[in-house]
Amino acid sequence: MASCLSEDTVLLTSFIAWATGQKVSGRALSIVEQRLPGEPELDEDEAERQGLPDAWIYSKDGWALLIESKVSSPIDGGQIARHLRTAERRGFSDCSLLILAVETPSKLPKKTKHVSWTELYKWLVSKKSSSAWAGRLASYMEIAEGRMLLDGYLREGTLTTFSGIHFDDQNPYSYPEAKRLLKLLMEQLRKSQALHTQLGIQLNVPGRGAITGSKNDGVWDFIRLAIAQGEDSFTKYPHLTLSIESDRAIVQITIPNGVDRKLRRKLIEPGYEAFRNTVGEFLKKVKPVLDADTGASPFLMMLQRHYPSQRSVPIRDAVLEFDPRTAIFDDTSSVKLQEQWLKATFETFSNHPHSNIQLGIGVKFPYREGKAVTEAKFVQIVEQTWLACRPVMVAMGIA
Repeated sequence: MASCLSEDTVLLTSFIAWATGQKVSGRALSIVEQRLPGEPELDEDEAERQGLPDAWIYSKDGWALLIESKVSSPIDGGQIARHLRTAERRGFSDCSLLILAVETPSKLPKKTKHVSWTELYKWLVSKKSSSAWAGRLASYMEIAEGRMLLDGYLREGTLTTFSGIHFDDQNPYSYPEAKRLLKLLMEQLRKSQALHTQLGIQLNVPGRGAITGSKNDGVWDFIRLAIAQGEDSFTKYPHLTLSIESDRAIVQITIPNGVDRKLRRKLIEPGYEAFRNTVGEFLKKVKPVLDADTGASPFLMMLQRHYPSQRSVPIRDAVLEFDPRTAIFDDTSSVKLQEQWLKATFETFSNHPHSNIQLGIGVKFPYREGKAVTEAKFVQIVEQTWLACRPVMVAMGIA
């Protein structure tokens, strides 16, 4: 950040005005990192011992803005006070300090202001069109966040915000970036009051214990439903699943092979026509999503797989994935009727309750054809898609 601001003085002036409200145009500004103005740079440990901030923006007339950045470590009020005392001893009478941190401090010392990393990232994105250095810093933050997640360094909060999935020929799929995007999406979706009210999700409850998949072509996570509260294993109850794969994003409700028998019976005992009607209700509710993104398409998937070991990549033994509009006529779609796919799904799921077959219904968003998936509003599209799955949950008696 210090390097980028140093390279673009217009961006530097704009940054100070945005972060602090101070107007410094007309001042000759300098910026140094982890050292005192006019002195050589120190290593991080020595800078910490001497009470030096991470960056120091100043002018020769005694004005200064100190910057202290935190990611995983807590904000230390004593450290902040030492930074300000150091600046005053150096003759900077008009001095303030900016805290860049993931967490929001409960109480700020005098002459200080807090800005979150995500606020900084949003501001940088807004400046990308007018400053190449703002774009470079925003990209750097995305890459740094991905690496921090891989290293386990960033456990709480985020540095950036979700602005769409942009995997394409020029920017191919990568596991660190997919994991970063998945975390950003799920953090917002786990706060959804609409999902909580209409589907009964458990708010702010984590999904997978660890997001793995560096050897796979995708990463995924899930949101628990209230019916699963207190249950360690998520495979006994339906759950909301989001997958970011190499060529598409998948949003679905998952009915695992080990789903509670009572829930399974409620879905299948009314018979095939009732099951078909449930799928038809899903298609009606998801139509606004499909209208908003013509590249997206609904799907129903039966999946059988096994794991050679607990941490190994799963082996797919069988997959049946199809557009449910093959069974339910839609005059706005070019999909041809072929109802045997839905009949085969119902027959398999209802007559083989002890098989390791899971059922999923939702929408797939291919990167090449999709539009919404590349935009920040994809968060709302995911929410809408899950809400459209409510008829499946109603049929199972859980919504």
